Amino acid sequence: MPSYLSHNLRYSEDHGVLIIIAMMIGMLFVQPLIGLASDRFGRRPFVIVGYIGLLVLAIPAFTLIISGKIGLIFVGLFMLAIVLNCFTGVMASTLPAMFPTRIRYSALAASFNIAIIVAGLTPTIAAALVDTTGSLYLPAYYLMAVAVAVVGIVTGIFMKETANLPLRGATPSASSKQEAKELLIQTLDDIEQSVEDIDADIAKLLEQIAALELRKQRYVDLHPRLD
Repeated sequence: MPSYLSHNLRYSEDHGVLIIIAMMIGMLFVQPLIGLASDRFGRRPFVIVGYIGLLVLAIPAFTLIISGKIGLIFVGLFMLAIVLNCFTGVMASTLPAMFPTRIRYSALAASFNIAIIVAGLTPTIAAALVDTTGSLYLPAYYLMAVAVAVVGIVTGIFMKETANLPLRGATPSASSKQEAKELLIQTLDDIEQSVEDIDADIAKLLEQIAALELRKQRYVDLHPRLD
């Protein structure tokens, strides 16, 4: 957005950066509230609402930004910031929960940094599209087409809900005595079931050993010289 304001709209670079900074400071106070709400209502709904909001609000937001009036620019950026908060407020907790413990750090680091590299090309692509076509709405179309049609809707539909669920492969933890008691009972049940399974496997092995001994004895009876 700073690149768009200064390069394409010829807006004062200092003023543009100050507006962005003010917007980001406001977002810092909203993100914890989004995260708190996602613990109650789920993270997937916020992702879907964010992409729908981006689809619906991209054109109106850029219409206000293109106006060149500082008040309207601020409102347009505020609209985009609300949508962005739907993502930033939940992604810090959503992304780690998508990977099991044994590969969580490496998988998250790889996917996140690849995405950052790809997203880092967005200002250059947006500026080139505006210069080539002469349309100041190209960044809005770009967001609607790429972020929503290609990535957003598909992600929102197929992603699994991770709110209030234990991390994959993580050690169970409890937030209350009752929950700890339930986890302990479940763990004991699992241990008992494992012991029963082991006993069953041992019984099968003993039967196989007995069958092999019987076959061996029959073979020896038929071939005394091998005894």
